[in-house]
Amino acid sequence: MVIDSAESVFAPLAVDAFIRDFLEKEVLHLQRQDDRLVEGIFDLDSMAHCLRFMKPQARDSIRVIPRGEGGEITAQALQAMKASGDSGLGYLGGEFAQGSTVTFNGAEEYWPPVAGIVRDLKESLASNVKCNVYCTPPESQGFDTHVDAHDVLVLQTSGSKTWRIHDVQDELPVESSPIAAEMFPRLLGSSPDYGEPTREIVLHAGDLLYLPRGVPHSAASTTEHSIHLTIGLYPIRTHEFIGKLVDLVAFADVRLRRRVDVAKLRGEVPMESAGDILREIADICDELDEPVDVSRLMAATNEENQVEQSTRGFFKSMIEAEKLDLDTLVEWPEGAHWSSRRTPHDFRVQCGGSMAIPLKLEPVLDFFEANRAFRVGDAPDILKDSAKVTLCRNLVKQGLLRIAGRTESTERISDPAPKPEIPDWLSPSGF
Repeated sequence: MVIDSAESVFAPLAVDAFIRDFLEKEVLHLQRQDDRLVEGIFDLDSMAHCLRFMKPQARDSIRVIPRGEGGEITAQALQAMKASGDSGLGYLGGEFAQGSTVTFNGAEEYWPPVAGIVRDLKESLASNVKCNVYCTPPESQGFDTHVDAHDVLVLQTSGSKTWRIHDVQDELPVESSPIAAEMFPRLLGSSPDYGEPTREIVLHAGDLLYLPRGVPHSAASTTEHSIHLTIGLYPIRTHEFIGKLVDLVAFADVRLRRRVDVAKLRGEVPMESAGDILREIADICDELDEPVDVSRLMAATNEENQVEQSTRGFFKSMIEAEKLDLDTLVEWPEGAHWSSRRTPHDFRVQCGGSMAIPLKLEPVLDFFEANRAFRVGDAPDILKDSAKVTLCRNLVKQGLLRIAGRTESTERISDPAPKPEIPDWLSPSGF
């Protein structure tokens, strides 16, 4: 088994068990030490392949952090790589040999093995997910002890690295801002004293480490190099969701659209307590003629974490869409799941792509959701044959369905979509 999904990232732990027992609660260390699990994800050869063919340096997605106290040299490194005739291989190879840590930022945007993992984690954890790849030569350390304002999954893909973990001083911190720093003095310190590490973990290829945000940590390679994915989780937090909710209430009630009292802003009149203000907002919510649909707000918020369109079969389906007829077999894009959200005016449907569907077609949507693959002519008969063809053609063009061939039956209705395969030319062993 190669790690290519949320399920395999956490195996043998179930994803639901991770969410229940560890997410935002505890450090997790899965000691698997099986390099077969991470074969083809990112290794030393991948560094060169990525630079030459994906060119992350062209989008400023490379960072270079020298060993020691000198500070990062990313700006001059990017300039040198862009000016070179070898995609920056010579320059970056020299820096790496001298002990510099190299990071490939936003790797989910250009490296397919990482993109597949990130895509599935977004949906499984209902969170925005980003990934940086950290490449460190032997006996080097890129960063001092620090905390991150987001949760981190560390997947070791090559070599090994020693992680030193300290006791938490500020549970689940939020990003600092001038006002927050003024009101919460603990945010002011730029070089806090984290004390001595209380736990030391060595990650080997195939191992996983989860750090809730706010856990102080540092990491250094051992006597061998280290490459790991740092997968950042960026969920919507409770205070952010409440902010969205208050914004919706403001659309419905003018009291929340009025400016804050001038005298209160000047300090001439005392301001109510935070509790009183929130209780007033709660009273306004209770008085609305049409209550805010919190479930619909939650569903709309989570749509950002749905699986994006798969590339497999996309252009083939585009050129065959106009020839689609009742005997055409269509199916969901690989890895995608059908979901629909009812609004007062229509259904907002997602399955890789997205599209608005009239409310009167609810029975048809139920059929689409229940059948991963189907013959166009087998769609519910509340649609005329011509309407079945038109609707399915539009779903193909919007990326919600792929054309899978032609059939006279529905034998493939329950077939799972094929698992994605990475072309040889993208895998580290492909050269």
